[in-house]
Amino acid sequence: MFKRYVERRIVTPGPTAVPPWVKAALLRETTNPDLDPQFFQEYKETVDMVKALVGAQRGEVYLWAGEAMLGLEAAVANAVKPGTKVLVVDNGVYGDGFADLVKMYGGEAIKMGLDWRQAADPSAVDRALEKNKDVEVVTLVHCDTPSTVYNELGEVAKAVSSHGALLIVDAVSSIGADEIKFDEWKIGVLIGGSQKALNAPPGLTIMALSKAALDRAAEVKRGGFYMNYFVWKEWLDKGLFPYTMPDVLIYAVKESLRRIFDEGLDSVYRRHRATRLAARRAIEAMGLEPYPRSVECTCPTATAFKPPTSPAALRDHIWKKYGVMLAGSWGPLEAELMRIGHMGVQASLDYLLSAVAALGLGLRDMGHEVDVGKALEAVLDAFGQ
Repeated sequence: MFKRYVERRIVTPGPTAVPPWVKAALLRETTNPDLDPQFFQEYKETVDMVKALVGAQRGEVYLWAGEAMLGLEAAVANAVKPGTKVLVVDNGVYGDGFADLVKMYGGEAIKMGLDWRQAADPSAVDRALEKNKDVEVVTLVHCDTPSTVYNELGEVAKAVSSHGALLIVDAVSSIGADEIKFDEWKIGVLIGGSQKALNAPPGLTIMALSKAALDRAAEVKRGGFYMNYFVWKEWLDKGLFPYTMPDVLIYAVKESLRRIFDEGLDSVYRRHRATRLAARRAIEAMGLEPYPRSVECTCPTATAFKPPTSPAALRDHIWKKYGVMLAGSWGPLEAELMRIGHMGVQASLDYLLSAVAALGLGLRDMGHEVDVGKALEAVLDAFGQ
């Protein structure tokens, strides 16, 4: 028996691998972020980069200390009051999960009952809003990573806007990997996180807020402190933070954003879509079934598939023997699916080849005949197009 790897590889849909340049940013000298004016300037510069990334020049953008779940709850808390009717675009584990948050804050969740294996039809969203004219808020997950189902954000946003509802979007797994036009598409609230395509450690929430979202929050009057939009605006207007910020996480996200803009957004988005196609072809070449019904309704950042054996056992074997970490899923899909994460630096030929090779070898070790060579060739062919 010998060790088959020198360096372990994380190829999961978040938290992701942290590349060397982000690790270097994490090693920068720390400061007192409450008092250092240079850190406040770096925070503002990072916010400006996020605004450019998601097209939110007219909206407010905040970076909060806390995993992205903080942003998801804050979005609902500041938009939903007892009796508020919310249309939940429920294709996927996280898409469906929005209903639970809505109920926690006294809202009435109207679930669409969608197929978890394909994208939401914007015309179906339009019809649901036409039927339920008193809906005030709509929730949508752009990339539902547990199912890896992808929704066409721009088209759904157009349908929601035409009915005057506020759209809350979980873009945690798409920011930095897919085009988002916050202002142009009239999105109400957009939530992101540091640990997905930005390839930084978990711990930061990205919040983009439209004027409509702020007006809605003023009407709801949630109050509180940590999730209060207006507390943030009041303190930032004074050049201060309402609580101590994790300075090194801001440095990490800023460096990741710098690399994204250096590459160019068009290249970044095309690279993610090329990896999505390559991953699907490799899965199919091994005789496995992808979970989303088509490549078009698959996230650019992750691919889910049905393994012929226990996902947990297969993942554990691959990690221990080949040093490659793949992911399972969550909730109702936990016992059914495995996932390859291809977001940020993982959306690349080298990471995907490692993932596909380890998956194929792991399946062989467990007695399943798969053509690993054919799967690797499928990856190479897709990237060579």
